[in-house]
Amino acid sequence: MAETFLLFRSSSRMLALPTRQTRQVLPLGHVSPLPATGGSLLGLMPAGGRAVPLVNLALLAELSAEPQEAAPLVLLCDHAGEALLLPIEEVLGNVTEETAPTPGAALLQDATFGATRASLLNLTALVGAIGTRLQPA
Repeated sequence: MAETFLLFRSSSRMLALPTRQTRQVLPLGHVSPLPATGGSLLGLMPAGGRAVPLVNLALLAELSAEPQEAAPLVLLCDHAGEALLLPIEEVLGNVTEETAPTPGAALLQDATFGATRASLLNLTALVGAIGTRLQPA
């Protein structure tokens, strides 16, 4: 069965997520910092009428060794009914794949979407990585 993926750039890396896990692209707004997240969360930002965690994707997915400027956009995602925000530089579009890549256990998995090479982002692994970095209060 065909699946549609959203292609986007974060920390200058091409990433992909199934569109069923994406909700909306928003401009980066006010971010309220959160203590004791081990750097895994950049803070909370209002989205969809509630405070949503903004993930430090560059750190958790090891996208860049260099400090990054704040991304101008955020991607509102849904994982198991919970909202997450991912900082992104730009949306590149959607692509439908007849033979969709099967996500593995890794946070990022190299894949080809049409003629485009990108890394498939595994939100389950991302949430697990956040959990391992959270510090007890």
